[in-house]
Amino acid sequence: MWAVVPVKRFSDAKTRLANILSPAERESLAQVMLNDVLRAICDASLVSGFAVVSHEIRARYMIERLGGLYVEESGIGLSDAIRQAGKWLHEHGQRGLLMIPGDVPLVRGQDIDQLIAGHQGSPAVSIVPDREHDGTNGLAVTPPDAIDFKFGRGSFQKHISQCEELTIEPRIIRSAGFELDIDHPMDLQTLLSYEGYNETECLSYLTDSGIANRLRREKAKL
Repeated sequence: MWAVVPVKRFSDAKTRLANILSPAERESLAQVMLNDVLRAICDASLVSGFAVVSHEIRARYMIERLGGLYVEESGIGLSDAIRQAGKWLHEHGQRGLLMIPGDVPLVRGQDIDQLIAGHQGSPAVSIVPDREHDGTNGLAVTPPDAIDFKFGRGSFQKHISQCEELTIEPRIIRSAGFELDIDHPMDLQTLLSYEGYNETECLSYLTDSGIANRLRREKAKL
């Protein structure tokens, strides 16, 4: 199964962290999180290929160096990006796709393999929610257009509703590697609790840049 990673321009990413990170820090954070996700995809044995759909040309070299496909985004927003990738995969004979966001730095190759291994049949949908069961942090679909993608606030329930309308029984997966996406300051604090437990480029960046210590000092003041 192919993995598809939608990626915003680094300069447009993580605006909800603007009160604690500078623009340059947010750009760097977006880039290192993507690096961690791509490393996990490359470590997964059941991924047959991967594509990144984006306007961020700076990511292209890294993606192609790892053997992935860079797809210039033609629509607006996450849902359009996944539809575009699904159409490309269908036209090239692929039976399904796995959407992985570019901001789940704790995901590992084994998490991806477990999700793919349990995804069977067609039509079939496997959904990994975020920690709050609000967003969708992993979505495997067979065929690539099995459902209409509804990413954004409340997407987990929207995707379940899509399955119900189409009489597809969704497979709901809880995965510690997938469930933490970095959008809010509290997400960063949670991520820092994994420091020394998971070796990721993202955690190394937060430590080496001094952001981790700064956030801890600010938390201690509260």
